[in-house]
Amino acid sequence: MSDSETTNKSLFEDFPPTSTEEWEHVIKQDLNGADYKQELRWDTGEGLSPLPFYRREDLDKIPRHSAIPKEYAGENPNDWEIREPIFANTIEEANSSAKHALSRGANALQFYLTLQRTEGALGGDLKGIPIQNQEDFSNLVADISLEDTAFHFDAGLASPALLGMLWNTTQQQNLNPQKVRATFSYDPFVYLLEHGHLPKDKQQLRHDICQLTEFTNDNLPAARPLSIDARFYHNTGSTLVQELGYALAAAAEYLSILTENKFNINEVTDRLHFSFSVGSNYFLEIAKFRAARLLWKNLIEAFGADSEHNEAYLHGQSSRWNKTLYDPYTNMLRTSTEGMSAAIAGCDSMTIMPFDEHFRQPNEFSQRIARNQQLILSEESYLNKVADPAAGSYYIEKLTDQIGKAAWQVFQQVEVEGGLLQAIENGTVQSAIQKSQQKRDQAIASRERTFVGTNQYSNDEDTMADQMDSPYKIVSLNTSEKEFKIDINNFPENLASAFAKGATLGDVASQLVDVGKTLYRTVQPYRGTQAFEELRLATEHHDSTPLVLNLPLGNKKWRKGRSAFSANFFGCAGYDIEDPIGFADADAALEAVEQQQPDIVVICSSDKEYPKLVPTICDGLKELDNQPIAVLAGNPKKDTDTFKKAGIDEFIYSGCNVLETLKKFQQKLKIIE
Repeated sequence: MSDSETTNKSLFEDFPPTSTEEWEHVIKQDLNGADYKQELRWDTGEGLSPLPFYRREDLDKIPRHSAIPKEYAGENPNDWEIREPIFANTIEEANSSAKHALSRGANALQFYLTLQRTEGALGGDLKGIPIQNQEDFSNLVADISLEDTAFHFDAGLASPALLGMLWNTTQQQNLNPQKVRATFSYDPFVYLLEHGHLPKDKQQLRHDICQLTEFTNDNLPAARPLSIDARFYHNTGSTLVQELGYALAAAAEYLSILTENKFNINEVTDRLHFSFSVGSNYFLEIAKFRAARLLWKNLIEAFGADSEHNEAYLHGQSSRWNKTLYDPYTNMLRTSTEGMSAAIAGCDSMTIMPFDEHFRQPNEFSQRIARNQQLILSEESYLNKVADPAAGSYYIEKLTDQIGKAAWQVFQQVEVEGGLLQAIENGTVQSAIQKSQQKRDQAIASRERTFVGTNQYSNDEDTMADQMDSPYKIVSLNTSEKEFKIDINNFPENLASAFAKGATLGDVASQLVDVGKTLYRTVQPYRGTQAFEELRLATEHHDSTPLVLNLPLGNKKWRKGRSAFSANFFGCAGYDIEDPIGFADADAALEAVEQQQPDIVVICSSDKEYPKLVPTICDGLKELDNQPIAVLAGNPKKDTDTFKKAGIDEFIYSGCNVLETLKKFQQKLKIIE
């Protein structure tokens, strides 16, 4: 064969095609005749159960023949904004940190602050970057180009105030408003879910949404003041499908309000932006973002918009729900895969949070690692070079389709109730989220879902009680001696004018959010491992650390395995573990108990040997002055009652509710009530 013939010959000619039926026949043989669609189907815990593999024919019914387009367009087809969250206690520190981040590779900044209003309190409190007035805002952005850097304000219901300050600064610096890019996390639906009441009455709330849209249309056309903050749904324990479905419902609520008030749909889609959390389900998260773009297209087409020129703006932020306090460096592994999911999925901007931000103010090391993870993904892994990198993957394309359809069903159920606002007032959304919470919590408690260092494979030398602090300080809202009345019919412009005249955030706080009574059920963000961490922190704060002595006896294979299980089990509560190689007999084990005076002893052997060992050891323990809690490693169901009568207090075994069992030990040891 000539060189030219060799060059033109397809490599695939040497590999004849294999039909799906042939693949399935081999799989069936390997499974001894079982149906792989039942045996190998993956229960994701996200409302989906995908098959282990898909083939070309599975995509025949998915009408997609080109890359899914995205909003943010840089030099490369899959560029994204590298956002850096700023952690600081003063405006000067925040400005310095922001400039440092930009000089080290970030090209967008994220500032967090939230109002904490309490009834009867003067002004209230401010948590986060302490932007109190226009001067603070100007100092925050000093020596930073507003035309070259995207600013993102994670400010909740304080967002309209910061929008006004941004507009003032734009005018003061004589900037081109079309180049000033910013987003604000103004989401009244999330506020309602978290606080149980609306920030304002419905009519005024609708009015504010319209005014924010009109103000930015006229003055800051590159700003997006209306947020769909889907991070909240994720971090309260929602499934991925719920997160996407409720996000779509929030977008529909905004669009309904705006179009009912005579806004042109093509002129308002750029006022909205989505913020999603990125969890650790790698492929599912890629598919979620891709499905979000397709669902957005469906939604705005239903409102009569031109979907070709109104792409969704999608922000991805690493999950907070799955981050752990103990063995915190494992969080860097989680954020690595989360960042990769968001990059491959084609997010428009990304925030990777420092691995320690949930329990202390991040330091230079943790911030640098978080920033560099994005730089590696773009500059060294080249994930920014290809449009829609996941396109064509049978597995991800099928997941995208499945997630999209499931989320659309959630959206339709909300719409049948009258929209997201009505569904929240009815309690439907809260009930669905709480059901998801229960399933997730149960999976963690029984160790069906593993969190290394927390509910499995804990490091007994890890102590965290003395390292815990808030990443943000809380300060009182300042008020001036002047009175500022904000015209509710010209809300954003009047806010901007008030700040230009010296108003403080405390002066206008009552105009931003009303203090209301809880009228509806609420759901709160939390981290999945918190319950385990609370047990271990209680151990750290206790006067002394309980001592667990394993008693490995008999069959070497069984005693070794069950001793390891016991050490891992009690390590989750932070107990000291003594794990000898083995004892020759029960007398030797009892002698060790008498010498070491443990709080807990765990008999570790085989089910076959337990009927002889348990009575002997339990009788010996009863004769001790300081009798420890007697535990059996295993679940010999037929002998459980007999062993309890002999003196066994608890049984630990694979599949048991580890969290609830450890709580019992904490109570018996008087560590918790």
